Amino acid sequence: MKRRKSLIIAALVGAMLFAGNLSAYEEESQRQTFTAYKSQRGTTVNIPYETIEDLCGDWDGCTLRMGMHDWDGTGRTASREALFYYDITQKTWRMSLDTAGTNNSNTTEHVMQIWSCYFTDGEYLNWYDRGDFDLNFGLLSWNQYNANCKLTIID
Repeated sequence: MKRRKSLIIAALVGAMLFAGNLSAYEEESQRQTFTAYKSQRGTTVNIPYETIEDLCGDWDGCTLRMGMHDWDGTGRTASREALFYYDITQKTWRMSLDTAGTNNSNTTEHVMQIWSCYFTDGEYLNWYDRGDFDLNFGLLSWNQYNANCKLTIID
């Protein structure tokens, strides 16, 4: 992330020196996708803290795009999208869907839940909630539907 910001600043300075005024630019967004497959239901797929810190821990947060795939055997995907902000200093988060929490609080808090797909700050193992004992997050396919869950985090 730091390298990307340095390159952007260097490009802006260079453009202003050689092209006069720079009115607008487009930055390529970074993203990462995680999948919790039907075969992994009841157990979280780890989303490393560094991913959240890098993509969501700045002033503009990130977009979370979650899809529940093939819950009815037709291959369709039901989806939702929302904004997510993570404060790397306080280890607190807030979602545009009006959920909020504190990371590493020993209590599992779900950031986003669409049908049987959960983006959570806790860890589940074989349907058992182990709690929120570290800074990592997780993606979980739960028991409302037999579904694959995908989460794309977009900076």
